[in-house]
Amino acid sequence: MSSDENAVDRYRDVVARLAGAVVELRERDALRVEELRRELRAADRELHDAAEALVVAEGMFELRWESALQMMWATSEPGKPRPRPDHRADPARHDALEVDADEALQALRAAGDRRLFRLRRDDG
Repeated sequence: MSSDENAVDRYRDVVARLAGAVVELRERDALRVEELRRELRAADRELHDAAEALVVAEGMFELRWESALQMMWATSEPGKPRPRPDHRADPARHDALEVDADEALQALRAAGDRRLFRLRRDDG
């Protein structure tokens, strides 16, 4: 075998390995693309769920606040400005904060009911 034939065989061998590596890279890349698409879909669902949770939380805040104002006005208490958001609040405690808000509203309702049914001095 001449050195030219050795060079040709070596070249063919290197090109064959390179072609095999390209095929393998394409297959790996295709798998990674699909994995990234799944992650993107999951992140998109998470973002959508978070946006919906925010809308519901804001709606519940509005309902509680309007209910509290209505009770305070009904008991001759002046309405107060809406509370400002507490940016130190932990979003991981959202469910617990919702429960706390419901309990506080129930306490306000109970306090309002007691005051509404209490006789005033001028009522006799």
